[in-house]
Amino acid sequence: MQVRVIATIAVALLLAGCATAPRPTLTAGPTAALTAAPTSAPTVAPTAAPTAVPTAALTAAPTAALPTATPAAVILAPAFPPSGMILGTAASPRVIEITADDALTFFPNVVQVVQGETINFKITNVGAAVHEFMLGSIDAAFADAAADEVADIAQGETKSLTFTFDGPGPYAFACHAPGHFEAGMLGYVLVVGSEPAPVGTADNPRLVAIEMNDHLQFVPNQIEVTQGETVTFLVTNTGTAIHELAIGPADKVDADDIDGVIVKEVDQIEGHHLKTVTYTFDGSGPYAFACHEPGHFEAGMRGTVVFAAP
Repeated sequence: MQVRVIATIAVALLLAGCATAPRPTLTAGPTAALTAAPTSAPTVAPTAAPTAVPTAALTAAPTAALPTATPAAVILAPAFPPSGMILGTAASPRVIEITADDALTFFPNVVQVVQGETINFKITNVGAAVHEFMLGSIDAAFADAAADEVADIAQGETKSLTFTFDGPGPYAFACHAPGHFEAGMLGYVLVVGSEPAPVGTADNPRLVAIEMNDHLQFVPNQIEVTQGETVTFLVTNTGTAIHELAIGPADKVDADDIDGVIVKEVDQIEGHHLKTVTYTFDGSGPYAFACHEPGHFEAGMRGTVVFAAP
């Protein structure tokens, strides 16, 4: 009995010791991570943000605007004969003065007369070269075959020639000193009769005079034609600035689109010089004429061609 008590006490003491003795803390030792060690992620390398590849613009690049003429007041050809003009007769010819110069020009180089008038031309040589003045029908005057002529007009000299325009013309005058006619030393006489001028044809064009001046104007700047008519324009520069004249469909003339067929041109017309251009108005129009020397068109140097009422 005593032995059992002692054993019980021993067991109790042992249990109490176990209860008070400190317990070691168990910690997990370093182990490999459950996931793979961090590595460079196999990702797609960054690229530039997608953009449209530059391409040519779908519309045409801006271009310089075509020049535009400043609208000009309508200038009609002055009436001829002017009010109060005394017509020339055989007893009292009307005087027309013309100069001849070293630029190989006559001026004026287009004159108008009334059918049946007698004119006394006074030709003064204002240059040094010797000139002559031959007058007659266009064909005869230009071929050096007309009967009416004054020759050897020396420097500073004035000579006269009297002529009666008893036919409808047209007439012309020319200088046939060597090389002068070929250089353009010629002029025209337009005859005004009691009847309207006939409609021009390819074989016999109607002659229409146009002047160009230093005010950058055409005189006239509106011309009436019959649709289908052929006209020869006598283009005279009455000033000093160089001019040109292009004629044809209005849109092509305004764009200075010269091809020599649809749009015709006479250019580099110097002061007191005359050039001619023949055109047939066989389209529906509108037609125009213009000078495209620098700045002239933009200043309003443009004219129109209108069709006569049927």
